Amino acid sequence: MKSLLLSVLMTVAFTPGFAQGDGKPAKPSTPPAKAAPAPAATGLVGNKDSKLCHKADCKAAAKMKDANKVTFASAAEAQKAGYKACKMCKPF
Repeated sequence: MKSLLLSVLMTVAFTPGFAQGDGKPAKPSTPPAKAAPAPAATGLVGNKDSKLCHKADCKAAAKMKDANKVTFASAAEAQKAGYKACKMCKPF
């Protein structure tokens, strides 16, 4: 009797998802992170809030929120959209 009880407990203990009570495997608790928009071929990134344009490797661009990032194919495109050049990295 003890061995039967022990085998049942071992089966239950090592069944994935059994602790949740639904019999399904546990899902990850955090969703996968969204990828930041990739810089354009020229490596120019604009900030929607400040209307400044940066090189992709600029320290200010690294601190920018992903939601505020806009990529540009050229300096002319950024200027046409009303963006000014960052004074630290001087993209154009």
